Amino acid sequence: MNRKIVLSVITAVSAALFSFQSCSKPPSGSGKIIFTANGEDFVRQGFLERKGWKITFDHVYLNIANPVAYNSGTLKAELKGDFIVDLAKGDEKAEPIVVGVLDKVKEGNYQSLKFGLKRAENGEYKGYSIVMIGKARKNSEVRDFIIKLDEEIVFDGKEGYVGDEVKGMLPKGKETTVEMTFHFDHIFGDKSAPANDHVNSGSVGFDYFNAFVKNGKVDVSQKELVNTMEYKKLLGAIATLGHLGEGHCHVLEMTSSSMMK
Repeated sequence: MNRKIVLSVITAVSAALFSFQSCSKPPSGSGKIIFTANGEDFVRQGFLERKGWKITFDHVYLNIANPVAYNSGTLKAELKGDFIVDLAKGDEKAEPIVVGVLDKVKEGNYQSLKFGLKRAENGEYKGYSIVMIGKARKNSEVRDFIIKLDEEIVFDGKEGYVGDEVKGMLPKGKETTVEMTFHFDHIFGDKSAPANDHVNSGSVGFDYFNAFVKNGKVDVSQKELVNTMEYKKLLGAIATLGHLGEGHCHVLEMTSSSMMK
């Protein structure tokens, strides 16, 4: 039986992988909101995880569902549908991925952002919401990996975008960008951070997935991880992926394979 748990913490790619459709009814106005997704340098450039594995990504697919830019008043602009993005697309200097655009939006403050991750309904990775494909290197060891997660989550960031540039303020007749940011070091850890930093103490690290290596390759799905000792830690790490820049999002809903039949 499916169950939902509430936690206080915690473009588009080829149709051969996934498919989606969208429709939207934004507020009547003259502005434009550009919805973007960003994996930051951790995804675009790679990083050393907590135990010294060099992680690089070829693809990081997310199935983003129904992102909504809003404020505490009556303004709300929703991009309805499922949108498959590859956060690793482009070179190291690539801009955040454009998820979708809403036109004719009323001017105002849209600094709050709610967005979901859901399992893809079609394509090669049907049944998964997050798919990470890349390589891990440590000393003479090299691991190709594909890690497939099926977590369905609704993130809600209410404190506004935290970063160098203010995002979400829409003047009349102009445009603004809102950004869904994902911090994948929360899953793997970060060697450059102190060992007791939350990004390391709350992460599972690559060795957690490397335990499933076979013929030099790691190919593992979340259902295979359910009975591992650190599975709850993995869920906690996944629940902290969603941000507004550097600002943390709350998790409104979360359903994992451990809650499925």
